[in-house]
Amino acid sequence: MAIKPAFAVAAAAATFALLAFAAPAQAELQTWRMTATSTGVSDQSIVPSVFELGKSFTVDFVFDTQVPALEGWPGTFVGAIKSFTTNGITSQAVGDILATGEGINAFGTWPSAPRSDGLTDVSFHNFDAAFHPDVASALKEFATFAPTSSTGLQLNFVDLTVWAQPTSFVMTSSVPEPSAPWLLLMGLPLLALKRNRSNATA
Repeated sequence: MAIKPAFAVAAAAATFALLAFAAPAQAELQTWRMTATSTGVSDQSIVPSVFELGKSFTVDFVFDTQVPALEGWPGTFVGAIKSFTTNGITSQAVGDILATGEGINAFGTWPSAPRSDGLTDVSFHNFDAAFHPDVASALKEFATFAPTSSTGLQLNFVDLTVWAQPTSFVMTSSVPEPSAPWLLLMGLPLLALKRNRSNATA
């Protein structure tokens, strides 16, 4: 006996639903904006105008809060930073978070491809540090202490360095990434409609 299309679709839906719940946690991408004031520049003659001494600027970072701690290295989250935006340029990036609480917590990131402004890496540190078991709690610490004297932001370019004092660090958006099973599950209603339309015209 042939299986009717409607039953096939229902069976597939049930299967993919089970896969979705059984799958490991998917990425949850959060965008955090750091606002800082430039407090030092190694070469005033070539610094981009947005980072000139005394000016306020922003850096937007995209974090994956579901990245687990590196095995054997609790509080270390490799690959937690996915991209960053500053000086009007967005860069896909590689970046890590250190939240071991051993003297200093920090994060650093560098662009996956060269930037037109010559920026090679961005790093943030906090000396008033505690251990954090996950990315989300580390980001909350950074947000709490960003406007204090225990933190600092550094931007390295090909030919210069900019030092800055953060004034705020706030989350501006949070977007869960759907898992592959859920993407397939979302497409099943379209499959059902297509099959029903084919049966109606047969």
